[in-house]
Amino acid sequence: MFDTEKFSKTGHQLIDVLTTYLEANLTGNSKVLNWHNPNIEDANWQAPLPKKPTFNAEGLIKQLQAEILPKTLAIHHPRNMGHQVATPLPMAALCDLVAALSNQAMAVYEAGPSATMLERQVIRWLCNLIDGERWKNAGGVLTSGGAQANLTALLVARQVSTSRENPSSNIWKDGITNQAKLKILSSEHAHYSVSRAAGIMGLGSDSVIKLATDQAGRIDLSALKTAHQSCIKNKETIIAVVANAGCTPTGSIDPLLVIGEYCQANALWFHVDGAHGASALLSENHAEKLAGIALADSVVWDGHKLMYMPAAISAVLFRNEQHSYSAFSQDASYLFQGEHHEDEAFNLSYRTLECTKRMMALKLWTAFSLYGTDGMGMLVEEAFAKAKLFAEKVNQTAHFELLMPPDTNIVCFRYLPQDIPDTIVNERMTKIRQYLIQRGDFHLTQVDLHGTIWLRTTLMNPFTTEQDLDALLDCIVKTSQALLFNIAE
Repeated sequence: MFDTEKFSKTGHQLIDVLTTYLEANLTGNSKVLNWHNPNIEDANWQAPLPKKPTFNAEGLIKQLQAEILPKTLAIHHPRNMGHQVATPLPMAALCDLVAALSNQAMAVYEAGPSATMLERQVIRWLCNLIDGERWKNAGGVLTSGGAQANLTALLVARQVSTSRENPSSNIWKDGITNQAKLKILSSEHAHYSVSRAAGIMGLGSDSVIKLATDQAGRIDLSALKTAHQSCIKNKETIIAVVANAGCTPTGSIDPLLVIGEYCQANALWFHVDGAHGASALLSENHAEKLAGIALADSVVWDGHKLMYMPAAISAVLFRNEQHSYSAFSQDASYLFQGEHHEDEAFNLSYRTLECTKRMMALKLWTAFSLYGTDGMGMLVEEAFAKAKLFAEKVNQTAHFELLMPPDTNIVCFRYLPQDIPDTIVNERMTKIRQYLIQRGDFHLTQVDLHGTIWLRTTLMNPFTTEQDLDALLDCIVKTSQALLFNIAE
């Protein structure tokens, strides 16, 4: 089981297989998705638990080639335009192999010394990108995904905000029973993880007050002010105002500067969910879109989106590093030696939901080291430019409607030919998407905004060409025509 020679031989074979897989994806010489009905496909995975080996290492490689890789979503395919999942940098993917084999637990410094230092370095870099001066006392941790990062930030916000209202309060210890009603103000387009966090914290998802947005999908400041005044009138405590730096439905960036100034003036915790769009800070041409992010008390930033990392790696960052210790309070003598121990700051699990976590910083440190912010920023600029180009094409093509000019790399649109009655437009959009996916032509998503279904593309692949964008529009037209006659090409 631990034969190093076999590991080396199989590892080389595996890299060759993955290289062939990657090349086929990047060149588009395959379907985006080999669709199989999940109910039917599940019947092929009913084998009994093996008591004896069913194949050797060579057989494993064959299984990967024949059954597993061909049935994956081809993330690197130029016509994969669906979810906000990066086309990961191959060198970053190799770092995950290092992390897996070295298996650094990272609960405390001694369980992952180099992994801890890598994480601290990456956190410093990210905080510096937000604002090297105003965030000079900042810090944070890496987590396994933006949902966990948002939960961590909101736990801190709850602790700090309630303590501000009542200095003797310790909500972690005493719970929320004797607290005033706690509220979170967020965009109507906030990621579902915000409401989920409210549920996990025992506040109830209804504690999230959704703020109306303007036609560009950005928080309306008057809606924020009205909700704030309503909470004051009802003697409710606002634990956080959550703004988006690239919301999931449309990619819109909220007016961070005016929201941040309002929060500072009214002593409100300002949290920015920049899981998707914070990477605009890597680009000198687009960083200005995030003006005001430095006013945030906390920021979430995903590496597995526009920093092109394999999933999952998210940063939860705090302008005041001391706040990062407020999320959790635990006593575990087998790990921790006490808050005043000189090395305690290096024990990362003080500040994260995870105890054991992988050495996720290695891949981001490697990417910055290999390509610099200039190289990483070029990827962001290319993605944003592609979205702008596609939006222009949508606007210029007959019977297509653009929801809004994109702030980032997400474009929402509809196809409205004269043959479609208004009553079935939503149904037609859904069916068009289903056909495109099940045929393996393209991968795109859809979003329901106030009862209207929009097709949605997230343009992240550097290998997606203008011809691919034209082909998508053409394929939508042909698919719609086929559906009119109940024919699926």
